Amino acid sequence: MAKSKFQQAKEDMRKKRELTMETIIVFAEGESKLRAPVKTGHLRRSITHKTEHNENISRGVIGSNVEYDPVIELGSVARNIKAQPHHRPAIEENFGIIGDMIQKGMSLK
Repeated sequence: MAKSKFQQAKEDMRKKRELTMETIIVFAEGESKLRAPVKTGHLRRSITHKTEHNENISRGVIGSNVEYDPVIELGSVARNIKAQPHHRPAIEENFGIIGDMIQKGMSLK
């Protein structure tokens, strides 16, 4: 049975949404790596991303499995370590660019 135009449009938009999220999260990962402090380079190399898609939502997460990444990102009063944010600014400092990516990626043209 052939898909209705509505079903086809819905599938097309989902594909656009998923591709747009992938584009944004790869960009944000790169921005996070640029901002990560470097002593040995291990933290920077460990930064990666993950995306999840379902019928209605796409989510992206940037992070690292290095145990000290949260301490570097947020700081630690107990250890007297000043925060050196790199994940959050990767998004916050690029709202305009990310907005443009969404607009371009989700365009109906």
